[in-house]
Amino acid sequence: MNATVSLEGILQMLQPLSADSKRWLGERLIKESRENAPCQYTAEEMRKHLLQVEARIQQGDPGISNEEVE
Repeated sequence: MNATVSLEGILQMLQPLSADSKRWLGERLIKESRENAPCQYTAEEMRKHLLQVEARIQQGDPGISNEEVE
C-alpha cells in the first residue's frame, strides 16, 4: 500500500509523542540526512574552495554568465 502524506500531516501525527520521543526522532532524522547527503565537505575543503572562487571573482571571472544567472 502506497500513501502520500504531506509534511504537515506527518507533523500532526507526531504531536502526541513525548518530548523525549520527538527529540530522539529529530536526532535520528538529522543523523540519517547527514549519512545520505549527496556531498559532504570538510571545513578545510570548503575554505579552500571559497578562497579559489574569491580569487577567480577578483580576476573578473564570476564562473557563471549573466544569462545563466537569470
